Amino acid sequence: MKKNKIWPILILALLLMMIPFLVPSAMMDAQAATEPCTYEPADLPAYIPVELENPDPLPLGNEAPIRPHADAFLPDDGGYLDPTISVRVESRTFGKINVQFTYIQIADATQLRTASYKPYPSKAKTKATVIARNAHAVVAMNADWFLARENNEGVVYRNGELLRSRDCGKFDALIIDTAGDFHIIRNAKVADYAPWEGQILHSFVFGPALVVDGEVVHLDRNNKTDDWIIRHNEGWHGAQRSVLCQMGPLSYLIITTEGPEQAGIKGYGLSIEQVAQLAADLGAQQAYNMDGGSSTWLVLGEDRINTKNTKNFRQISDIVYFATAEP
Repeated sequence: MKKNKIWPILILALLLMMIPFLVPSAMMDAQAATEPCTYEPADLPAYIPVELENPDPLPLGNEAPIRPHADAFLPDDGGYLDPTISVRVESRTFGKINVQFTYIQIADATQLRTASYKPYPSKAKTKATVIARNAHAVVAMNADWFLARENNEGVVYRNGELLRSRDCGKFDALIIDTAGDFHIIRNAKVADYAPWEGQILHSFVFGPALVVDGEVVHLDRNNKTDDWIIRHNEGWHGAQRSVLCQMGPLSYLIITTEGPEQAGIKGYGLSIEQVAQLAADLGAQQAYNMDGGSSTWLVLGEDRINTKNTKNFRQISDIVYFATAEP
């Protein structure tokens, strides 16, 4: 009797072992969807600084005082150029993964701005294109959706104004100071912001940190941010990614990657560790992961340009954007 019970188990085990040979195409597709993102240095776009004029600083606020100039946008969603701001958008495909690299150079730090859909503490949401249009953005990306943080965690500055200040032991923080320079704090606490008191334009509570001082930050179970990512399997699984980098003084890069919610393939996209390495290989001095997934938006003018899939998106409450200072 015991032998008869064993036979069905052995047959089932044999059938499971034969699946890769019975449906090889399906297995190859699944494997391809989770393969590492590979590229050669020559495949990556180059950072090329430009000369800009020095304008008067812009008054800080949710809305930029000057609208983009229609004739300054480049053809085919290629970017934007006027004497105070340069935006260059380049796209690459690594395997099945589409990545957009948006290089931005500004003449004054006040051109790097943030905007919320409604005044704080409203949690109202809408499309990033709507927020970008209202703010007069040249180019915009989704921010950290700080309004969704549980218990109002984190220290949040927007356009020089402190909105809230509370310890948040789970997230890494990004500070952008009045010179437009990035400072990343691991496992940020309120006391960690003291060195920049009076000099903070914006601060974000999401992460994790990807590149700090030119070095890749690897996931570490001793770091609360990283531990949260690992436990939610985001460290190894692909997704849409939205990354903000500093390349040099008043020079920035937005990395926007496609993922499963745009391509319909589970596991498709870059992992946190892959996008961190990509940012470092591009020469980023600092790189910080913003809210990704369905919140991933890249807006040029009033148009979303990071994917052709217009169905899968999440409404958001806030953006990071760059404005012109050319009258």
